[in-house]
Amino acid sequence: MLDLLPFKRRREVPSVFSEMDDILQKMWHDFPFHNLEGDVDLKWTPRLDISETDKALEVVADLPGMEKKDIKVSVDGDLLTIKGEKKEVKESKDKHYHSIERRSGSFYRALRLPVEVENDKIEANFKDGVLTLTLPKSKKAVKKAAQIEVK
Repeated sequence: MLDLLPFKRRREVPSVFSEMDDILQKMWHDFPFHNLEGDVDLKWTPRLDISETDKALEVVADLPGMEKKDIKVSVDGDLLTIKGEKKEVKESKDKHYHSIERRSGSFYRALRLPVEVENDKIEANFKDGVLTLTLPKSKKAVKKAAQIEVK
């Protein structure tokens, strides 16, 4: 008789969603540019723009309020990692805050690169809170377009 009570079903619903989330995570794991931060509970995560030309990949990250010395970038195989820490803004005791929305704390972004890059030629520039990474493709990864004569 207790199996017919409607509240019993409610306890099972979160597990269904959890299972679906696990399946989706596994499905996207090897997808290029997949964010590998996983289940880490982060206070904030910088947003990235990722683009590609014939010769290079470009990653642009918004890191407002940060300094160059607080950012670490590395490439290991096909894994690009950007991590750092945004310093906390000190609250003043003589102010009454109505809202505090600016984020601080450490962050970690890891992305799988879809092509092989030349690690020794990667350029990283940081200006006005924007990090721009230029990752030249390796000679193997650069595909030359074939010109086809139309007859």
